[in-house]
Amino acid sequence: MKLLGIETSCEAVSIALWRDGEVVQRPVGSGRAPSETLIPELMQLLSAHGLTLASLDAIALGVGPGMFTGLRVGCSVAQGLALAADLGVIPVCSLALIAAAQDAEHVLVATDARMGEVYCAAYRREGAAPVAVVAPTCTPPEDVVLPAGEWFGAGNAFAAYAPRLLVDAPGLTGCDAAAVPRADVLVRLAAASGRGAALDPARVAPLYVRDKVAQTVAERLAQGGKA
Repeated sequence: MKLLGIETSCEAVSIALWRDGEVVQRPVGSGRAPSETLIPELMQLLSAHGLTLASLDAIALGVGPGMFTGLRVGCSVAQGLALAADLGVIPVCSLALIAAAQDAEHVLVATDARMGEVYCAAYRREGAAPVAVVAPTCTPPEDVVLPAGEWFGAGNAFAAYAPRLLVDAPGLTGCDAAAVPRADVLVRLAAASGRGAALDPARVAPLYVRDKVAQTVAERLAQGGKA
């Protein structure tokens, strides 16, 4: 199976290639999703390994939740490439990518959603794949509740909201506050899902979770931001 992976939900944008069990990941740079460079980077990655879009079985996409601009860019690029090559798109939750990279059976993922909130979900490992025990949601850090049992924390919210997130939670055994969703994990999970998980590109959409995806100028000014 041959897959091209696109993960743009956070500032650490990455792409990856899965070719019959071999994984190659390439960082695309930090900052907002590089809409001008993402497609050239993807084409260079394919070319460097003697592949074209037509030789792929599907495109894997980290659908979020995460940075709204990044999600829109990643989704539009994945849809455009998939339509051009008559491919399906395998969507994978970006929080699940963080959970899958941890060496723990139970992982609570929490990432900075900005505006004083976090994206969070809880996962249980089944084989190589994480299964959601608590579905992705967006909530103030104080409202995050650790499920019963022992859990490992992962995601940048554990640094961004350290004084407010799961303070003194007895079931939290440790955390990796530097963990981010990665394209190499994305293509591994997508390959494990198989071709049957691929959707028509038109059916793929970002997983925003938060109902409101933008602040008004007045709201930004009220929070001390810039207009």
